[in-house]
Amino acid sequence: MDGGCAEPELTAELRDALTLLRQHSDDDEFCTLIDDVLAGRCSLMEASGSAAFSNVVFASIAQEYAQMSEEDKRRLFDQARAESAEEPGGQRGSCGALCATCTGICTAQRNGSAGH
Repeated sequence: MDGGCAEPELTAELRDALTLLRQHSDDDEFCTLIDDVLAGRCSLMEASGSAAFSNVVFASIAQEYAQMSEEDKRRLFDQARAESAEEPGGQRGSCGALCATCTGICTAQRNGSAGH
């Protein structure tokens, strides 16, 4: 095992963002999940794969994305592509994704559960 996709410690900015999400959520299951992540009882990777996390975080992202103009969507895509290309030799997992942005797909592929 190469350990290339090990989950890093939460940065102060990420902790602040999670705390802010928790403070503005009325979903008890989500709040408990974020408490567990902040306390180190659950990894962010594990939490992000849960329904409680998806229902709060990804739903709001999808809603915001749906309200964007086509021009703004293109600008966002181009920005993400440029930032990815600028990554100075960032560590990549076996899936080819930068580990800093890893969604765990290389783990799923290694376990043979990525739909193959």
